[in-house]
Amino acid sequence: MAVSNNRQPFFIIFYMNTATVKQLKETLEYHSKEDLLQLCLELAKFKTENKEPLTYSLFEADNEPAFIASVKAEIDQLFSEINTKSYY
Repeated sequence: MAVSNNRQPFFIIFYMNTATVKQLKETLEYHSKEDLLQLCLELAKFKTENKEPLTYSLFEADNEPAFIASVKAEIDQLFSEINTKSYY
C-alpha cells in the first residue's frame, strides 16, 4: 500500500523594515569607535556592493580625477574586447 505525501512547500517571507538614514545616524552616535569598526568590517565581508563604496571612500575619494581616469581606462579596455564580428 503506497502512502501519499500531500505536503505543500512551506515558505516564510520576512520583510525587514529598513531604518532611515536619520535613525541610523542617531544610533551610530552612541557606539564606540571599536563597535563602528567591527560593523564596517562585518558589512564589507559579505557583499561586494558593500565593499565598493567603502573602498572608494577610503582610498579613492581624495583623488577623484585619477579615479575617473581609471574607470574610463577600464571601460575602454572592456569595449575593445567586445566581439564585433558576431551578433551572438
